[in-house]
Amino acid sequence: MTRPCLCLAIVGLMMAGSVVRADDDWFGQTVMLKETAVPKIGDRRLKWNDVPIPVMVERVDGDWLWLHVAWVKKDDVVTLDDAPAYFTKLIQRGTDNVAGYLLRGVSWLERREYDNAIKDLSETIRLEPASNLYCLRGKAYFGKRQFEKAMVDFNEAVRIDPSNLVALNDRGCAWDAQEEFGKSIKQFGEILRIDPSNALAYANRAATWFDLEEFEKSLEDVNQAIKLDPKLAFAYSNRGRWYMKHGDYPKALDDFKKSIELAPRSWAPYNGIAAAYATAPAFEAHIRDGKKALEMAQKACELSQWDEWMPVASLAAAYAELGNFEAAVKWQTKALAMSQPAKDRVQRNNVKRLECYKAGEAFYDDVTVLKDDMPTTDPADAKGDAGETADSGKKGDAAEEVGGNDKGDENKKGDDTAAPESAR
Repeated sequence: MTRPCLCLAIVGLMMAGSVVRADDDWFGQTVMLKETAVPKIGDRRLKWNDVPIPVMVERVDGDWLWLHVAWVKKDDVVTLDDAPAYFTKLIQRGTDNVAGYLLRGVSWLERREYDNAIKDLSETIRLEPASNLYCLRGKAYFGKRQFEKAMVDFNEAVRIDPSNLVALNDRGCAWDAQEEFGKSIKQFGEILRIDPSNALAYANRAATWFDLEEFEKSLEDVNQAIKLDPKLAFAYSNRGRWYMKHGDYPKALDDFKKSIELAPRSWAPYNGIAAAYATAPAFEAHIRDGKKALEMAQKACELSQWDEWMPVASLAAAYAELGNFEAAVKWQTKALAMSQPAKDRVQRNNVKRLECYKAGEAFYDDVTVLKDDMPTTDPADAKGDAGETADSGKKGDAAEEVGGNDKGDENKKGDDTAAPESAR
């Protein structure tokens, strides 16, 4: 299962809602709000920071873009590709350096240019120390796998504001990354005591239960996350990994496709589909398809900017399934190096794959329990008292991409029925 999901927005979770596809270049783009943006729902004006950023365009209506919770004019946003240059000009004007450095830092962070992000966010902290700013810089350190430095920033964020649920969530993810699973479970449980409806905490705790091989607890928690927030894309992606682990590949593929529907620019579900097509076990051999696996793996690598080892390992598996073992060895060797220092179980699996490819053999995944023996819990029937402690066996959060706001109300939605009248 992919690692727990950090909250990568200034004020909230960046999640895709149910979308209406439009033949427009804006659809699916990740954008930043300009400092002059005026979000609206109908004729009602929202606060600038009511829109989580960066955010994906979910709907297009004339000159207006639906950005998860509000409509914003096209002229009031900047694409992620153009954001650093735009906010550099804002800094140069000298009218609001805090906003300029902050927004440029967030842009670098989303682009995975972590050193630039750390530099800008450090300057923002120097100008105006705040809990959320330490949180953001911590995410940049987390992205560099410098987990101890990330933890220092997350701890400072919590010290400044003990009610900052984003900081608590990210600290739980950092504990998981350092294999301090007990502390991670406890942290997500603390969030759920504060906010029993926090879908993100359920999803992240599910990922940690998965790491602990507490699979029933993991499924219960990820189902609860989806029940609380049916649009939490990465929860579907991680439940897909759960189904793969337990041999139910049709359900896994359904969940990966649902995740892509909700968040088409997230790499994790594409990787999940690639892994299913390339590494399905013998009893699901009819699912294996090297060409489709290669297409999905390449897409996952591109979306992750070739910075995550899992899509690279899926790329290697796809080449092996196609019989190109030279390429499989090349990319699996790279994946093995990228995953250092990975958890021991993961490293053993990576080494096993490499040995298969060197021997001219495709890789067949192991499963924990055959699908006929699995629990049949459905999200609609998932139960669990989110207010109980982690030790009570309830579930938490699992995924790769990112979210939650600093008040824990990541389920906040707006009325997206129509664009403001001026857009007509």
